[in-house]
Parts: sequence; C-alpha cells; structure tokens
Amino acid sequence: MSYSSQIGDPFSFTHRSEQPLHDTDDRDGFHSHTCYEVYYFHEGQCTYLIGDRVYVLDPGDLILMHGMTLHKPNPASDVPYIRTIIHFEPSMLGQYLQESMATQLIQPFEELRNCRISLSKLEKQEFESLLSQMDSLNRLQAGYGMERFILRLCDLLYMVANLCRNKVEEGKLRSDKEKHVQHILTYIEEHYMHEVEMDEISQGLHLNKRYLATLFKDMTGTTIFKYLSDRRINQARLLFWLNPERSVTEVSKQSGFKHLPHFSRIFKQTVGCTPEMYRGRMKERQTAQYEGDVTSHARNL
Repeated sequence: MSYSSQIGDPFSFTHRSEQPLHDTDDRDGFHSHTCYEVYYFHEGQCTYLIGDRVYVLDPGDLILMHGMTLHKPNPASDVPYIRTIIHFEPSMLGQYLQESMATQLIQPFEELRNCRISLSKLEKQEFESLLSQMDSLNRLQAGYGMERFILRLCDLLYMVANLCRNKVEEGKLRSDKEKHVQHILTYIEEHYMHEVEMDEISQGLHLNKRYLATLFKDMTGTTIFKYLSDRRINQARLLFWLNPERSVTEVSKQSGFKHLPHFSRIFKQTVGCTPEMYRGRMKERQTAQYEGDVTSHARNL
C-alpha cells in the first residue's frame, strides 16, 4: 500500500511490497532523493548499495538513509523480495511535534547519515507491529486516520532513535566478498573526480580484474564503471541542487567528467533531461522556496 500525505510531498509509505524492481519507474535501480528514508527488509535475499557502502541484508535489517545518497538494492530474482519503505520530509514532523522532539527524531539521520541496524527477535516483533498498525491506519484514508498514522510514524521514529543509541552496524562486513566490493566502492569514492584504474584496484586486493568485475556485478547488479558513472551524475545533481547558479561546465568538471559533450549525453541518459534543463528546474525550485519564505515571514510580522 502506498500512502500519499496532504502535508507535503514527497511522503510515502509502502508496506510489505513484493513488487519486482523492473516494474518500477526506476529503470536501473539507482536513485537518490532529498527526503529521509526508513527501509525495513522482511524477507528474501538482497545486497544493498548505499553511497560507498555495501550491505548483504538479513531479514530484520533496518536501514536509515539521509537523502541525496545514491542507493540501489540488488535482490535475488528467484525468491520473493519483501520490504517496507517510508519516505518523509523532516520538516513535516514540526507540524505535529514540539521542535525539540522533532529534532530528537531526525538526529539519527543527521548524525549517522546512512546506516544499517540489525534487529533482535523482540525488536523485530515490535517494529513489525508498528508497521502493521501504520498499514491499517493507512487503509482508513478518512477521519482521524492520517493523524493517527503520523502518531504511529513518530512512535516508530522514537524506536529508531533509541536503537541508534544502542547499536549501529557501521559498515560491519560479514564476508570476504563484501570486503572486496567495499574496497572497490571506497576507491571509487576517493577517486571518482579523477581517473579510476582497475589495475590499481586489483593490485590493492591482490585479485585479478576479471574476478573483481564479476564479483562486483554479482553483488550489486551493476558494473564497476556503470556505478562510477552514476556516482558522478549523482554528484552533478547534488551540485545543481545545492547551487543552481553553477554553470554546466563547472559542474561537469567538479563531477569528474573530462569532456562536456560526454557529460551532457550521460546526464540525459541517466536523469531523463539535459543538464541545462535540470539546472533550470533547480533555479525555479530555489526561487519558489525563497518567495515562499518571504511570504511566510510577511505573515508573521
């Protein structure tokens, strides 16, 4: 079930989804967004790529994501892939909670950015019970259903905040394969602005290039150089989002692309529009946000 809130977009709740990834609008599985995400893995086999970290998930794993980080699940195709996903803008909490309480609930996302937490049996039961209650309230879609839904969301975020104080899986790796893929991701994160050399990666791991390429594809569902390209494009999107006054040429260079035509072609293939169009949208968003802030300030005078 998907829940679309009236209090602002994007805000969504999808409970126990089994929808295959190829049925979604996201063609290659890589995506990023400005909102926060709570992802809970119920069942299946899945490797999750988040920024420069790789996680082989177990049922009961909880992932927190701070927006604009490139992420991609790679579930096994021969077993059901069941997950619950919550997207929310942190500002929405301020409409229902005191500022100090809202700040407490988003603190794990701000401080930990992206992390995995493995829940115990009792924690899984409590967390899944909260998700089921949210799903039941979502189905009401009337009366006090939405407000009660938000209260359950706040309750769930309180639980998440408490879990983060006690135990966070800071990139804990569970196998040699994870370690090898993690080494590749770390190398790319440190070098995506420059040339990325497979020889240097393979020498650092004392493994041949063909094995590393196959291992990376098997675990992540994409190739090393496709991931590198997506990482650079996501950096470009982030730069436009933070400062749309930057020129396309400047963003191209700061994202690791040597040639502007190549950047423009890859950007359009990945994002669906040219860098110039995307930059224009970000400028419009910034202007609308500024005008909204001015109007709000005038009302409070």
